[in-house]
Amino acid sequence: MSKVRWGVLGLAGATVAVAGVWSLRGDVPVQGATPPAVAEVHTGPPADLEQEVRALRAELEALRRAQGRLEQQSHVPATPPGGSVTAKEEGSEGPDTAPTKEAEQAAQEQRRRERVMELDAELEAAANTEPRDTQWAVPTESLVTRSFQGPDFTGSRLTRVECRTHLCTLEVEHDNGDAQAELLTSLLRVQGLRGQAVVRPQNEGGRRSSRVYLSRAGERLPMTLRK
Repeated sequence: MSKVRWGVLGLAGATVAVAGVWSLRGDVPVQGATPPAVAEVHTGPPADLEQEVRALRAELEALRRAQGRLEQQSHVPATPPGGSVTAKEEGSEGPDTAPTKEAEQAAQEQRRRERVMELDAELEAAANTEPRDTQWAVPTESLVTRSFQGPDFTGSRLTRVECRTHLCTLEVEHDNGDAQAELLTSLLRVQGLRGQAVVRPQNEGGRRSSRVYLSRAGERLPMTLRK
């Protein structure tokens, strides 16, 4: 009987030791589940010893299961605040697929250049195919030539002027960038030139020049309008 009692007491001591290690590790029981209490050992008649042993074994098994659950929780990745982790939406663009600002600007500049070339082609086609209306072309060419001899066109020289029926073409050379920049404003000051005007600056090899398309008063330049 003494040996059996000491065996029960030794088993109870092992159970308490396991519970103590669990507490010292700083773990907390699973939320919503109350950790099983360690059964109290009673020394009594031999008939109670087998029941006490079964109870202690059950307590040990419960502690092992609780310890296993705590270890599993320590390896579960944390969930971001406010919801669970979701996969990236299909079709969403990342940094590598989204067009850069520089690429978009380059595309816009390319479209602008293509549009300018298209308009210039239309203007050149009109200037080279229109018949010449001498009643309008001759006095207009004289007016333009005299205007470039005045103070408003200082730094700019008219090298060519040719008028047809609805359109005049001017070729102008400039001494500096200021004169080139003021060309359109100077043309608008000329009395008798009431049409539309387009200036195409050109800078090649340090030589500054401009090509001007000037329409007849009350008429539009022959360019395809776009929205």
